[in-house]
Amino acid sequence: MMRRSLMLVIALGLATLGSSIAWSEDSDQAALIKALDGAKLTLWQGIAQVAKGTEVPIEAKYEMVRGKLMLSIYTSAKGFDTAAEDNSFNEYIGDVTTATWTPKKEVFADLKHIARSAQYHALLSMTKVRIPTIIQKASAQGTVLAVREKIRGGRPVFEVMVVQDNAIRPTFYDLATGEPTAG
Repeated sequence: MMRRSLMLVIALGLATLGSSIAWSEDSDQAALIKALDGAKLTLWQGIAQVAKGTEVPIEAKYEMVRGKLMLSIYTSAKGFDTAAEDNSFNEYIGDVTTATWTPKKEVFADLKHIARSAQYHALLSMTKVRIPTIIQKASAQGTVLAVREKIRGGRPVFEVMVVQDNAIRPTFYDLATGEPTAG
């Protein structure tokens, strides 16, 4: 039991470190913003397509991969009632500009993705607020590009990247209440 706890603490630490890296390493945000016009599916619709049964979303984002606009949804396979160490974490990713989104499923096996997913899982297991609710709230500000959970200033928040005025801007929502916060 102690070993599992230590592994989870290490994983959360690595995930926190990884999530503190800047939002986008894609130097051409303008291309990403422009590509969004071709999206045939919203983040919310993508989540609805893959989150079935106990599987729940823990991150949702649009991203450019090899020049194509992709929709990526991370999920916790067994939901929040199952501890992270007894769960598995998946990514559904596919070209979102085609008539039908047919994502490929990857079950994470590498430490970086498992650690990040375990952090998201742990944070979301502490609240009743879910990603689709945050997408709906943030949509009033612009096109929602990504939603993920973070620890910011010692507090858990949803970090939402929104396209406003042809730029990508971060907005933050309190993880416990779902209300906007300064971050």
